[in-house]
Amino acid sequence: MLNRKIYLALILIGLLLCFLFACDRPQLTGMDFDQIDVSRDPIQGPPPSKDPIIIEITNNQFTLTPVAEYRLSGMVVSRETYSDDWNAKVSPIDLAIVWGKLAAPEYDQYMNYDQSNRWYFYKWKAEKPFDDSYVISHSSNNHIIPGNKNIAMAVKAIKRKEKVTLEGVLVNLGGTVKGEQVTWNTSLSRKDTGNGSCELFYVTKVRIDTHVYE
Repeated sequence: MLNRKIYLALILIGLLLCFLFACDRPQLTGMDFDQIDVSRDPIQGPPPSKDPIIIEITNNQFTLTPVAEYRLSGMVVSRETYSDDWNAKVSPIDLAIVWGKLAAPEYDQYMNYDQSNRWYFYKWKAEKPFDDSYVISHSSNNHIIPGNKNIAMAVKAIKRKEKVTLEGVLVNLGGTVKGEQVTWNTSLSRKDTGNGSCELFYVTKVRIDTHVYE
């Protein structure tokens, strides 16, 4: 009888662990077996709708205004998660993504990437076969706003050096936090640098390798 109770307890523990781990995994919504093309620039165009997107987080309401439809395919070279302020509640993760030559294995040896406090940094070796303007125009730091819980889990699962495709809209944010008005605007250029040069990206579709999440 004791052995049977231990056996049943182990089964229950195993089922509980499977349930807990499954809860942390995004649900697959499709498959795409075509190779992710990381050689091309991101695709940006007019937003499919200019209707505002309202999100509520910890008793704060934010309005996202779509300003451009956006599709980005590239290689993730750095990722940083945040949790301490209202920005982190809206955008819990930043992804630094490169494309073109920067995503090719033979050129990766020339570059180092890092992120901190919502900033994205890179360093290069003197003998790199491209200039600074190429690095600026073929890399970006993306403040990710997940479109739903499944997207949030999919983005969280992305690892460094993985090739991904992200789709959604670039947005400007407005809201009130503790009685004060806050704003957070997106960049619309791949050639700008410094403060305000990052993309504020409301993501509605994620592809990692052949797996698609919506």
